[in-house]
Amino acid sequence: MKQYSLALHNHHDVYSQFPAARNVLNNFNGNAGMTPDNEYARGIIGTVVFLFPYMEQGAFYELIESTSKTVAANSWIWHANFSNKKIPTLYCPSDPNSEELTSSGGLPNMSRNNIMVSHGDGMWHNNRPDAGESSATSRVSKRGIFAPLTYQGFATCTDGTSNTIVVSESVSGDNYTREVKGGIFPTNSIHSGGNAVPAACLTSSRSAADPNLLNAGSDTWRGMIFTDGRVTSSGFCTVLPPNSPSCLYGQNNPNHMSWGVFSANSNHTGGVNGAFADGSVHFISDTINTGNPSSPQVTSGTSPYGIWGALGTPSGGESAALP
Repeated sequence: MKQYSLALHNHHDVYSQFPAARNVLNNFNGNAGMTPDNEYARGIIGTVVFLFPYMEQGAFYELIESTSKTVAANSWIWHANFSNKKIPTLYCPSDPNSEELTSSGGLPNMSRNNIMVSHGDGMWHNNRPDAGESSATSRVSKRGIFAPLTYQGFATCTDGTSNTIVVSESVSGDNYTREVKGGIFPTNSIHSGGNAVPAACLTSSRSAADPNLLNAGSDTWRGMIFTDGRVTSSGFCTVLPPNSPSCLYGQNNPNHMSWGVFSANSNHTGGVNGAFADGSVHFISDTINTGNPSSPQVTSGTSPYGIWGALGTPSGGESAALP
């Protein structure tokens, strides 16, 4: 995680900004034919791909860059070209599946990624680029240091770089897994009154028979495709406490394109690791203050989700630090 943080700093030194959560690269830019006001639209290449030159993976990045010039805009063949390239920097030793290649979702032999980028407390439509959105309440670009097709940097961190988390972690999980760590529960209950309300994820997602299991799994790729920048695959929200369940909107048609609340989690005892914009790495406890999860998400100002929410927002007007 320290190496990932250093790579972000080195990228910023060159470009004066971090990569976005979802990026466009040459011909491969996602389902380009869709309108911008859609989760499927444009740019699904993850942050980490653009950090490879700063992780001693420059040759690998050049291969990715050259290949992206020759594939169809929405071709999954693009991912398959790099399927079994293992990047040890991205693996957490606490995840027993981290070095295993995936074998589901029609994408065999894909490498995994345990490092997730922070979307802050932005939830509703956090898989969607801001461009073309008609609803101001679904704009999440300023709620975390990372968002789809949004390029931010140190200047965004008006709360202070030591008070802004940039990456944390997640256990990887196969399609439809019911494991709380690595799985995602499909539900419509996190959407209420035209907004995202995360409390329902805590109250309705876990199995009564086994709290380590969800009531159902979804067609999502949590940490399964290391090149994928969609929040379901490689992002987290500073809303519910670390090691809480993750929930995806779309009970009747849940998939990896939708939005939701995605929790940081790990198999470390009592919390997760997180890297901050100043380059420091800290252990974040499961018991960190998370404010009021019954509050709907906000689009500006102070986070309603306590210290955890404040650490996720780079410019929320809070100066909260880890206790």
